[in-house]
Amino acid sequence: MVAELYDRVFQEMVHYLLSMTHSRPEAEDIVQETFLRALANAHLFEEMSANQGKAWLYRTAKNLFIDQCRRKGRERPEVLGEGYAEDDTTGPYVHQMLMYLPEEDRAIFYLRHFDGLNATQIGEQLGMPPATVRYRLAKCRALLREQCETQRSE
Repeated sequence: MVAELYDRVFQEMVHYLLSMTHSRPEAEDIVQETFLRALANAHLFEEMSANQGKAWLYRTAKNLFIDQCRRKGRERPEVLGEGYAEDDTTGPYVHQMLMYLPEEDRAIFYLRHFDGLNATQIGEQLGMPPATVRYRLAKCRALLREQCETQRSE
């Protein structure tokens, strides 16, 4: 089962983590570590459906990313995203604003607004109901709107 999932979702997971790390080698490292953990827990996959196994992989990958950030004692570095000119401050500003979101919600926000996934697709990847995804996205938007208004008034 783990080998089947590896063939099916490896590149998809790299893309998911790339949206959080902005570093392909770092994203690939986390995905590899995720699959190493899956192999170590292969007995769990015997009782899971393919979708449950995929959800387990995504949760594990997200947790590994969070652990990595904590270990480094820092949040993800601010970098210029692709497609931004050197004098364009939009990319760094957007990434700075997203740092106000809790890490677990930031991943949902990235998947929706940068990767273009809908609530059902995100829910399938992260093992949560689409309604929960929509609720958390609404909270993210409200928090970001509030932060923008606060910064404008200063």
